[in-house]
Amino acid sequence: MEASESPWKEQEYLESNTENCDSEKNLADSNDEGVTFTLKFFLFVACIGSSMFGMDQALLSSVELFAVPDLNLSSSEWSWISSAATLGAAGGALIAIPSNALVGRKIVLLVSSAFYIAGVIMATASENFGLFFAGRLIMGIGMGIEAMTIPIYISEVVPKSHRGAHLNIFNSLYNVGVFVGDIVDAIFVNVHPGSWRYMVGAGFIGPAIQFVCVFFFPESPRILLKWGKSDAAQNSWRKYRRPTPISNREYEEMVQQLNEELALKRSTIGVLKEILFNPSIRATFILGALLSFAQQWNGATALGYYEPSIFTDLGLTRIQAVYTTLPIGFWMLLWTLPPYLLFDRYGRRPIMMATFPIFIIGLIISGTSILSSNLKGKAAGFFIGLALYYIGYEQGISPLAWAINGEMYELHVRNYGMSWGAFMLLGSAFASTYTFSRQKAAMTLSGTFGLYAGLSCLFWLSLFLVMPETGGCTLEMIKRRFEGGVSAIMKKNIQEAKLFWHGIFHGKGILESLRLSEDHDENALDNDSYKNE
Repeated sequence: MEASESPWKEQEYLESNTENCDSEKNLADSNDEGVTFTLKFFLFVACIGSSMFGMDQALLSSVELFAVPDLNLSSSEWSWISSAATLGAAGGALIAIPSNALVGRKIVLLVSSAFYIAGVIMATASENFGLFFAGRLIMGIGMGIEAMTIPIYISEVVPKSHRGAHLNIFNSLYNVGVFVGDIVDAIFVNVHPGSWRYMVGAGFIGPAIQFVCVFFFPESPRILLKWGKSDAAQNSWRKYRRPTPISNREYEEMVQQLNEELALKRSTIGVLKEILFNPSIRATFILGALLSFAQQWNGATALGYYEPSIFTDLGLTRIQAVYTTLPIGFWMLLWTLPPYLLFDRYGRRPIMMATFPIFIIGLIISGTSILSSNLKGKAAGFFIGLALYYIGYEQGISPLAWAINGEMYELHVRNYGMSWGAFMLLGSAFASTYTFSRQKAAMTLSGTFGLYAGLSCLFWLSLFLVMPETGGCTLEMIKRRFEGGVSAIMKKNIQEAKLFWHGIFHGKGILESLRLSEDHDENALDNDSYKNE
């Protein structure tokens, strides 16, 4: 089946073709991307949906201080409750892609919101471990489905010129949710009795708004094209984008890309064989898993869910611990902004390599400061380390794990690759969060920070070896960068590193040395292309 051709292909829109239009208006029309109010409203609702994951983390971290004694929960039971959402999200991520293909984006978003609402109600009303855990698990399924659906839906309807910014959008909105959750915690912390129920119940607002608003949005035009409903797809596109030269061209590109995907379509068995035995495709899946592990096994999600209880271990009261999360949440959000400029300017790989040592040093400072016998020195050192940690984490592995997993897979395995990356990431979030209290009991808090620093060093080295640059590349260029599999990528990266350090030792400076290594990479790609021709 092929997606239908657009009826706008031969239509001319530039007013410059008529004698009555001046050049200024022509220029304005040629730059008009056709954004409608519906698209703006959709993006607003999508922001709410994407921020709910972060909001849950912030809400539950403070809930622990009050719900554990109120419900008489053990440390083991709270480990299950705190990690249940990420466990459910991992399952939700797996079923999201086939569900989208079967019933469409709109129905999937409605179902995910319903799961989320039901889970929040159950958790808020819970009087025991079982109901609290079940509510968190159900809510997590909705979160996972949504986390996979919203970014894809956004990429299908926003102007192409804005898609680069959406590489970092999930990370930013996640941290918006964290900060909003911290504010909600601070509002309800002095409400007694049942302050924790108000905190958990606040999670109802976002999915409820999303559930109502989704009814007013059309189905994704791309999904409608895939179902062979070309007229409905064009109507859907017009609701999101007015007819302009740019809008029409992007619609045509979507039709063409979908036709290419349909032409490359393989059976599930055929795709699995390629993943296992095609070196270049296998390399993308290995990198996807490695990025997911690296993003979570530095303690990011675990620390987020346990932050206030860590602060009480440092000597703060429960109320002080909740209020302390506010400046930290704002600090995290602040450092999600630089990547919007850095990724396109310097590329994915240099940013990844440069930010890893920053948060590793932060982990070491926080971990060692805990050993101090001076209470003020302990707290000061811990928070300085934590601030440094978030500077590195929020600009590097946090957004890049999502971004690279979303851009490196070949067309015919992309859905499998994105599901794989999300499942590994959310599964790692569950594992690290669930085991955090056990790690702390076995190794102390200082030892746990040391473990995360050590693992991060290993991930840093591994990514240095097997991660190619994917920024600013077409699909064909990305495919060529993975040719030969992991071993070929390692050889290329080691050679580039030699050229970089050769430039440094000969006084060429960091930027010039980077350009030397990049030029080598581009020349290698050009030579490979020449040989293939």
